[in-house]
Amino acid sequence: MTGPDHERYRDDVGAYLLGALAEIEARAYERHTAVCPECRDELDRLRPAASALARSPEQFEAPASLRSSLMTAVKAEARQRASPRTSFGWLPRARLAWATAAALVLIVAALGVGIGLSTRGGSSERVVAASVRGLPGGSASLVVHKGQAAVLSVSGLPVLQGGRVYEVWIEHGGTVRPAGALFEVGSDGRGAAAVPGAEAGDRVLVTRERAGGASRPSELPVIAARV
Repeated sequence: MTGPDHERYRDDVGAYLLGALAEIEARAYERHTAVCPECRDELDRLRPAASALARSPEQFEAPASLRSSLMTAVKAEARQRASPRTSFGWLPRARLAWATAAALVLIVAALGVGIGLSTRGGSSERVVAASVRGLPGGSASLVVHKGQAAVLSVSGLPVLQGGRVYEVWIEHGGTVRPAGALFEVGSDGRGAAAVPGAEAGDRVLVTRERAGGASRPSELPVIAARV
């Protein structure tokens, strides 16, 4: 048995657990779950997952040999992506090269850790492993470069139907806002998105939303990474 206004509130569970609802909306949702067993059960079911998402893997400094081999592969990928035949629309080729090369550390991502990388000229690149929930076979990593937009790279994700898209969010200080980035994946399950405005300590989140994106998450994130 559902409570009154069930249709109105049933999609707010993700936004509520992420703290993305305005205060008045959160209180209204709590009042609704007090009288709606179905929404209350869904809230109780997803609460542990939301708590787990808040725990990000610690980063460590990778061995020099691993950093060297990764950088060699990254540079080779960058040269390959420089070909004029490669085009991914709005995403700059040089930045996309790093995003694609991030797939090289998916085996590390599976272990739930991050890797620090050093690049030429003393600048800093970090490839951060992302946690993936509810998408069997899916992997994701975030390439963070000081002074530039971070790049999220995904692999093994399902193609969404009905015009739905993957939407990227930034969680800063307990507040979730749209990152202004929507993306789809190809038939091979791969995709990438630039994430401008993400700062150290922020979390980059991904949800599945309707075409055109949403103003707040409609579900718990399927991908999460700490910048």
